Amino acid sequence: MLTADLVRAYRRKGELKLRKIDGEARARAVEVAEGYCDVARRSVGDTRREVHEGFDTVPVEGRDRKLADGLRKLVLDRCDFEVRTEIDPVELRQEVFQAAARWRREQRFDREALLAEVGAAHEVEPAEIERLLYADLKGAHRLLSFEEADGEQIMRAYELGQVQAVLLRAEAVEVEVEAADPALYRALFRKMKFHRLLHTITKRKTGGYRIGITGPFSLFSSVTKYGLQLALVLPAVRACDRWSLTAEVRWGKERTRARFEASGKREGGFEAPRMPDEVEKLAEKFRAKAEKGKTGWEVAPATEILSLPGVGECVPDLVFRKDGQEVFLEVLGYWSRAAVWKRVELVEAGMDTPIVFAVSKRLRVSEEVLPEELPAALYVYKGVLSAKAVEERLDRLAGDR
Repeated sequence: MLTADLVRAYRRKGELKLRKIDGEARARAVEVAEGYCDVARRSVGDTRREVHEGFDTVPVEGRDRKLADGLRKLVLDRCDFEVRTEIDPVELRQEVFQAAARWRREQRFDREALLAEVGAAHEVEPAEIERLLYADLKGAHRLLSFEEADGEQIMRAYELGQVQAVLLRAEAVEVEVEAADPALYRALFRKMKFHRLLHTITKRKTGGYRIGITGPFSLFSSVTKYGLQLALVLPAVRACDRWSLTAEVRWGKERTRARFEASGKREGGFEAPRMPDEVEKLAEKFRAKAEKGKTGWEVAPATEILSLPGVGECVPDLVFRKDGQEVFLEVLGYWSRAAVWKRVELVEAGMDTPIVFAVSKRLRVSEEVLPEELPAALYVYKGVLSAKAVEERLDRLAGDR
């Protein structure tokens, strides 16, 4: 992913705009990216310093320097460098230096023989000892592998990465999406839930959905982590047939407010999201209980989008079925209490679908905010989701109907 300093953007009349890269400029960029990929392919086994020296040999025009730096960063992201050694380099240096001092006192210093002596003590070759001496220095790390890509793929990643980097500085984001296949909506909403984004979903009268997302720069903590989560959702947005986004961002060293807009049509390469780990673990617990005959509830990933016109939408994580009845579960995580009150509002306004909302204890919300006469239950959990506690609420909601 690109960082904000590598984004080619400018401000004009309160708007942040990305500099266009098309035609001849894009062709040059693809060629540079291909050059970097070629260096990475040929450099497996070389040190990080040598890889960078190889990158420096790729011709880059002065006007393309910042763009090239971004491409270079994306190619490096696909490089796997060694980061650990079995022998601690700091201790090894101390051992070699002490041996060298001893040999000098004995007036018999022989570099190759000294390395052979230390190598024998560690059962490694002298050349390996020499390599390990400074293996803790970043520039000495060896390139183990390169995740294959060509210049065009790197360029497309750069175009995506520029928008992602802008979103890292967002205070608020509004997204509008349209898709002929409802599965694309569900994939997008599930992706947002997986990354625990604070969001609201509203169905548009003209078709599609409007999604309001809280930006990382409006939070008091976890700004970087949340920003990365937001950026990782962008491919799911771009997978919709048509999409547009508007973001209020803080840009530059002075964090000046600016408005950013982007739009496009469907692009491939989107990876279907999986469920959050805690949700998957809960589902596995229920499946294990069902196999042992300890529960009558069957569990599956939810595919429905629950809607109450004029109030909002709800995207459950799981659906539980028993004796012809269905009860949903949505795990809200720990980002914001506002998301909890939004769900309470949905239920109080008339959403009659049985559903359990699981909320982290860190949000300091009482389960009593949803009275028992309503077709929903609040489950406040600490640490991990309890299958027993969830089942108790499923049984209560199923019994109420």
